[in-house]
Amino acid sequence: MALPSMRPVGAEALLRWHHPTLGAVRPDEFIPVAEESGLINRIGSWVLAEACKQLADWLAKGHDVWVSVNLSPKELHAADYAGQVADVLAEHGVPAQRLVLEVTEHAVATDMEELIGRLTALRATGVRIALDDFGAGYSSLSHLRTLPVDILKIDRLLVAEPESRTGEAAPLVDVVVRLGHRLGLEVLAEGIGTLAQRAAVEEAGCRLGQGSLFGWGVPAEHLEAQLHGLRSGTRPAPQPRNEPPKGAAARSQVVTLGPGMKQLRAVLPTDPTFEAVASDQNMGSVDSPSEMGQG
Repeated sequence: MALPSMRPVGAEALLRWHHPTLGAVRPDEFIPVAEESGLINRIGSWVLAEACKQLADWLAKGHDVWVSVNLSPKELHAADYAGQVADVLAEHGVPAQRLVLEVTEHAVATDMEELIGRLTALRATGVRIALDDFGAGYSSLSHLRTLPVDILKIDRLLVAEPESRTGEAAPLVDVVVRLGHRLGLEVLAEGIGTLAQRAAVEEAGCRLGQGSLFGWGVPAEHLEAQLHGLRSGTRPAPQPRNEPPKGAAARSQVVTLGPGMKQLRAVLPTDPTFEAVASDQNMGSVDSPSEMGQG
């Protein structure tokens, strides 16, 4: 959800297994088995194709959303994985920037030089990269400065952190949001489950959030019904976004957050401020798209 407008802007593909005799099998049970058995690459290829197929359908119906797909470290290190992603995008006619590939902090614990090379190759296809579960694993400040990522996803444990001695709820969320913005990253808070957590995240300046407060995982058709309801005006919704200029590409914009603090912000053609950014760019005040996401 976009905060504070509460407009749905994206969806995360969730893999579920309903076994005929075992019933519902949790992902944390079957994903490790799939990785150990070598099946994770085949499963991941299927998930990516299904996600892009669904995304293409939503975009064709005029829904302004992206879809994110979790990436296993073994998939990431497969030969020519970036080429596979590019092929799937082309097959379904999906604009690359509408696909977000999420890597966990566990992947960061591997060979850093190789990881940077793999992620750089993926970003060259135009997709966006998100660092998932930040704050619960291995990442360091130096990793954030060197990893070619676009989105920082704050781990739910930080969002649910109790009030500190200062009386502020989830104090580390504020720190991570400021850090992410200073590095030119978009920041998304995971695991928002209460109104108090949402308020703390918004107060920290985080513009994106996901969690049970906004709804649990649902089949694609349920989310599509919600998106259709927003478009048709059957439920309260923000003002419609401007139509993007034909053939326009995403831009980036430097936003001043305070004394000595600047943020490099991605502006998609569907953003209401797109035209204003275009005017600024003609005046030389906007950075080039190739600089998006760099520290």
